[in-house]
Amino acid sequence: MKRQQGFTIIELIVVIVVLGILAATAIPRFANVGTEARIASMQGVAGSMNSAKEVIRAKWYAAGSTTVSTVTTVDGTSVAVTSGAAANSGYPTAAGMVNALNVSGNISCAAAGNTTTCTPAGFAACTVTYDDTSGAVSTTGLVTANCGG
Repeated sequence: MKRQQGFTIIELIVVIVVLGILAATAIPRFANVGTEARIASMQGVAGSMNSAKEVIRAKWYAAGSTTVSTVTTVDGTSVAVTSGAAANSGYPTAAGMVNALNVSGNISCAAAGNTTTCTPAGFAACTVTYDDTSGAVSTTGLVTANCGG
């Protein structure tokens, strides 16, 4: 009697079918990784905004004058701040926040009026905003539907 070696065609088909089923269940789990990464990166921008506004305000307080309208950071960046006795005094203006952040890559930040808006390239609704009248940073635009999901 000859010994049979290798797999039969039926065994190979069964293996291919099983691999197909596994792939069909696993791919959707990994398909959303880009959206989650985009949201996480924009949450990092929001954290940078919060840090920048507090560091700038601390430097404004350290200057000791409520009339100071510009704060210079350690690297020489000039950041415009609101001055006076208002509750938002010392926080960066919208344009000042753009200077303070200095983001690069696929994320762009622009100031319009009292608001700074940062968006990743190609996803205009996936936004982080800064309002210089209150110093508030908003991440309400960071939802799956807005960021590619």
